[in-house]
Amino acid sequence: MAKKRYLKSDFFDGYSLLGIVCGLPDFRATHFINQYGSFDFKKYKNFSLSQEKDTAFSWYYFSNEGMRRDYYLIQNKNGTDLLLPILRNFDYLLLMHGNITVQYLDELLPVLRNTPNVTAVFEQDLGKLKNSSLFIEKNELHILQQTIQ
Repeated sequence: MAKKRYLKSDFFDGYSLLGIVCGLPDFRATHFINQYGSFDFKKYKNFSLSQEKDTAFSWYYFSNEGMRRDYYLIQNKNGTDLLLPILRNFDYLLLMHGNITVQYLDELLPVLRNTPNVTAVFEQDLGKLKNSSLFIEKNELHILQQTIQ
């Protein structure tokens, strides 16, 4: 009988998450992050982990095709609602996918921290967050919905 071999893979491979503290509304925060971080985020349909429309959060997307990096700026707080309650201290989440190296993160963090009205930026470990796999899965489904429409 043939032995079965399983491919071990890290579900979060290629993903990085930054938590951003910024008291500005999403459109203003995105403006400053675009200006100082050399991004070009565009707003798309609101994002939600559940099917309820009452709990929708702003969702911005930017792709740097030359560097093979995708960026998703997602509102974590909408009034009293929280997208990821475990990260309640953060107003926005910057999910990055692709060619994200440690050197790039070391360069990006000071830039974001020096952005006007941004109080703090911290890297988060996706492997230690509850519901992080659901968060990434829903984000990927949201991407597909945006490209189909």
